[in-house]
Amino acid sequence: MKAVTIRFDQSGLEGLLRRVKAGQKGGFDRFDLCILNHNLPLGRIANELREHKVSLAALRLIEPRHEALVLRRPGYSKAGAKDGAIALRSAEMVAETALALAELRPQFLVLDGGYAHVSNLQDRQLQLDELLDCEESESKRKDATDKIIRLDQSLVEQQLLHLCRGLHKVSKDLAPLRVCLLTPGSPFGLLQPDAMQHVLSDLKTVDYWHSTSNAALLRKLGGPPEQEWLERFSPRLRGVYLADMLGGHGEQPPGLGEIDFSKLAPELASSVVRVLVIDDDKGTKLRFGTDYLTRVGIF
Repeated sequence: MKAVTIRFDQSGLEGLLRRVKAGQKGGFDRFDLCILNHNLPLGRIANELREHKVSLAALRLIEPRHEALVLRRPGYSKAGAKDGAIALRSAEMVAETALALAELRPQFLVLDGGYAHVSNLQDRQLQLDELLDCEESESKRKDATDKIIRLDQSLVEQQLLHLCRGLHKVSKDLAPLRVCLLTPGSPFGLLQPDAMQHVLSDLKTVDYWHSTSNAALLRKLGGPPEQEWLERFSPRLRGVYLADMLGGHGEQPPGLGEIDFSKLAPELASSVVRVLVIDDDKGTKLRFGTDYLTRVGIF
C-alpha cells in the first residue's frame, strides 16, 4: 500500500485540504495524517476529511521539535517523560486525539518516543545540529557526538517504564488500532535500537515504523547503519516514511538527497505501508518523489 503525508500546520484547514487535493490528483487514495497540536478543531478536521473522501493509512501524532525538547509539559512525544504525571497526561492526550479522529478509520497510530531526560537538552541538540553542518569526517563527527551525548541509564530505564505503561494503556483503549513507534530523529531520542527492542519485546501490541531520513541522520552522527534498523525490527515493521536527507536536513523529497532508496526496496515486505513524506500543496515535489520511488521499485 502506498500513501502520502498530509500535515495540519500553520496553514490551517485550508492548507490541509490543498494537500489532500494535490495527493488525490497525484494518484493517491490513502493518506498519512500528521497532527502536531492537541488543541486543534479535531471534529471539524474529521468532518472535512470525510467529506473529501480521505482514507487514512495512518495517523501520526508528533510535536514540533522545539516543543518536544521542552520536557516539563505534556505532549504527544512525552509518554516517556521522567515525571510520571506528565507521562500519564501525554498518553491521555494521544488517546483523546486518536478517539476524536476515529471516524476516519486509520489502520495505524504512529508515535514518537520522545527524548531522554538530560540537562541543557536544547543546547546539546543545537550542538548536534552544528556538527551536521560541518565538513568533518564521520569518525571525527562521531567522536564529537559522543562528547555531547551523556545519558543517565538509570533515568532512561525509568523513562522506558513510563513509556511502556502509557503505550499499554493507549493500545488497550484504542484497539484494534495498531500502535507503532517511529525511528528517533536524534541521538537524544529515547528509543535508540536497544531501547526500541526493549519496548517491542515488552509490548506485543506495539510495532515499529521506519523513517528513512531519521535513520540516515542518526547514522551520520555515529549511529547504526540504516539497514540495521530494518534488519533488526523487520518482524514488527508495519510502515515506512520515505523522505530524503540533505546535509543535516531531513524530510526532503526522495531522490534529491543522500539516501539510496534502491537499497531499501528489497527490504520491504509487500504488506509494509509506504508513505511519501512531502510538504507540497501544488504537486510538483509530489510528482518528482512519486516518479523516483516508482523507478527504484518502492512504489
